[in-house]
Amino acid sequence: MTDKLYTINKWSEVFENADSRKRQRLGFYYMPSGCDSSGYLGLMSEFEPAEAWQAYGIFVALCQHTATMTKDLRGTFQNTDGTPMTTKRLALIVRADLSILERSLEILMDQRVAWMSATDVPSICQQSASDVPQNSGFVQGQGQGQGQGQGQDNTIASDDVDRVWSAYPSKTGKKSAIPHVKRALKNYTADELIAKIEAYDKNCKACGRNYLNGSTYFNQDRYEDVLIDPQPLFPQPKTISQKRGY
Repeated sequence: MTDKLYTINKWSEVFENADSRKRQRLGFYYMPSGCDSSGYLGLMSEFEPAEAWQAYGIFVALCQHTATMTKDLRGTFQNTDGTPMTTKRLALIVRADLSILERSLEILMDQRVAWMSATDVPSICQQSASDVPQNSGFVQGQGQGQGQGQGQDNTIASDDVDRVWSAYPSKTGKKSAIPHVKRALKNYTADELIAKIEAYDKNCKACGRNYLNGSTYFNQDRYEDVLIDPQPLFPQPKTISQKRGY
């Protein structure tokens, strides 16, 4: 069995420059100007107008999403574990109807447009040790080096869930985020997650960027992001003394 890894063609060459390629995270990306490229003309002339504009909107939304990913993943649509994002996952991320997204992908991958492509990737058939079904006879933690003793209760404490959620600056999307907070707590302690949130908070303030919605941060495992060398979006103006060389 195979999965599809969706990719934006020539992302690095078209949507970034030498400076942005060095940055671990972006606050923006470069959208080509003009309406005379072969892909744009193919999209607007070869397909029904309604479908063409839907596909264009989906493409822009996908660009906005992939621009938020780390530099080694930008332009592709992968989960944090390296598996390809499904169309259902992509539809959820860009808030689109699944049937519209799937039809848009077909159009965007059509040779007359060629803005995207898909590569077959072998499906992961084996479950990870953290996903072993209950009563399987395997004790989680045994031989895994995670310090979990045999028979140890692995229930997520509601207090830990509340602490982690309370620590995140943006409270938007709590209902959607809570199940993913619980999932995160299977791999990290509450204190570890809170430390990651505090580091993200400082990074956003240093860069002058808005916080991701709480649902987006936890649903997409953004606590796994590597925060490197935050760069302000706008340079700080020089003081009068600096201008005069004092």
